[in-house]
Amino acid sequence: MILKRLGIIMYQTSTSKGQELVAQRMTREFNKLGQNAYLITSLYHDDKSAVPPESLRSSPGYLYTEDSVLKIPVIRVDSYTAKWPPRRIIFRDFVHTLESIVDKFELNVLITHSTLWNGPEETAKLVVWRRDMRNLGGYQDPIVFCHMSHLQEASPVRYSLPELTFRTAWNKFSLSKIMETANLILVVTPLEKESTVKMGGKPGKCFLFPGGVDDEVFLHFAGEDSVDFRKRHNISPDTRLVSYLGTIEERKNPMAVLKVAEKLREKPNLHFILAGRGDSSYAEGVKEKALALPNVTYLGEIDEKEKIQLIKTSYLNILMSRLEALGISQLEFMYSGVPVITSATGGQSWVVQDGSEGWHVKGPDDIDGASNAIVQLLENDGKYSQMSANAQKKAANLTMTGLTKELDSAIETEMMKESGLAGIPEEVQATLVRPEYALKTWTFGTRGIVATNRRVFIRQGVLSRKVTELRYADIKSIEHARRYPWRTLLLGAVISAFLLVAPSLRPLLSSAFVTQIESWWQSISPLMPLLMQFLLPLLPLLVATFFFFFRARFGFRLHGIGIKPLYLPGRFKEAIGFIREKIDSSIS
Repeated sequence: MILKRLGIIMYQTSTSKGQELVAQRMTREFNKLGQNAYLITSLYHDDKSAVPPESLRSSPGYLYTEDSVLKIPVIRVDSYTAKWPPRRIIFRDFVHTLESIVDKFELNVLITHSTLWNGPEETAKLVVWRRDMRNLGGYQDPIVFCHMSHLQEASPVRYSLPELTFRTAWNKFSLSKIMETANLILVVTPLEKESTVKMGGKPGKCFLFPGGVDDEVFLHFAGEDSVDFRKRHNISPDTRLVSYLGTIEERKNPMAVLKVAEKLREKPNLHFILAGRGDSSYAEGVKEKALALPNVTYLGEIDEKEKIQLIKTSYLNILMSRLEALGISQLEFMYSGVPVITSATGGQSWVVQDGSEGWHVKGPDDIDGASNAIVQLLENDGKYSQMSANAQKKAANLTMTGLTKELDSAIETEMMKESGLAGIPEEVQATLVRPEYALKTWTFGTRGIVATNRRVFIRQGVLSRKVTELRYADIKSIEHARRYPWRTLLLGAVISAFLLVAPSLRPLLSSAFVTQIESWWQSISPLMPLLMQFLLPLLPLLVATFFFFFRARFGFRLHGIGIKPLYLPGRFKEAIGFIREKIDSSIS
């Protein structure tokens, strides 16, 4: 595994919002793998200033902290909330700031999140700039660039006409260039992959990364039981809970959940829970209605411990969202074997298969459909148990730990391509630990040379593909040498010797063979001069001698520590000159 230094770029931090949580968890998981990952973000946390703006406006233009709440390394940069597009945070002078961060922290991987803000655009510009400089002999350290859009449909249901058309324009112009520049495009569902390809993304670049279940937090609170949760909120142990967990906003449509609760208010031993952060007038309306229903408990924002307790004690999860790229909360409930009732919008239709891990209703306003689904599962324990098992099985394969390992491997492959090391065998690539990059490559016949910033790889053969690697400092001398084809000369001498002694071997040969040779000789001898007939036995030796000198090759022998002298043909003259320069620089 190659050691990586990653910058995960997201416009703010949060304790509840999906995209922000994915970026934060991704940072943590890469560090758990032994990589060095940093979250590069704004001065905002959940839309409020986390650090004073003045602290970011002096050199070097960013503030590095080991965040005690998020428990990850965080680099905050100067930023502001834009008037347009709405609800977006913009980084100030980000190309310059990011360049400083990349150089200071020696980053070789950049992963941007979300759309409609300048982080992905500016990062793509920096990556293209450095690639072009590298091609012209400037920067030599390659950067792997990944982008994760968390793409949501530009729906007229949610957005006004100006914002809707602006989003479409951003996707056409900015997102298309970002996808063109990116080594990998991270998509949360196969549905997003289809949309990405329609917008010009290459299918081969798409990598499925569905946000993932934060399995670490489940492990951390594995010992927590639901009894304490029920006691704290005065919920009977016999009551079955239908839970909504997410931000209290119009897009997620928690008001529809309350309508379902109202319809089932007479259902015995059935209770609804609403949990999530909300600070809008819509959220106030949801809270007011929830408090008026006897079969609903409104929790507001909850911490990780209480979230796990809620999930573990829930009977069903419900989401009537109007727009959803994925739905991490649904995966978390499924991870604990809780089936999901969903409106099936966007990525929800992939996360939850209808009739398998949960139940699809006919859209976000299908109150009757959601109510009937809950009642049917309450009355059919066998169906519920099968859905529970299916949900748990699916989510178990979509953990952040597993997904990040797969992404790390995919990034490593891209690093090899970006570094110019794809020409050496995979088994050799797998032994590299520290990042390095190809400065020059040469190929002639069955041999190839890859010179990196640390060493030289010399590949020989087609089938065996033997690879010798030498650090520049371990190459002790370069010898100028000639190679002669001694086997050719020896073969010619053996044939001539046979022809000279052939008369004395006549008694040992069959009469038929001797007759055939004599017939052949009599047919051609009249056509040959007398001198040629005399020299015929020596002809193989003369021809071999000609090829011996004609095929003589000028080349080089590399003498290094622990290896036999390694011959390279004269065609690698340029490579030898480059290697000599690197040897001289390593010595000095």
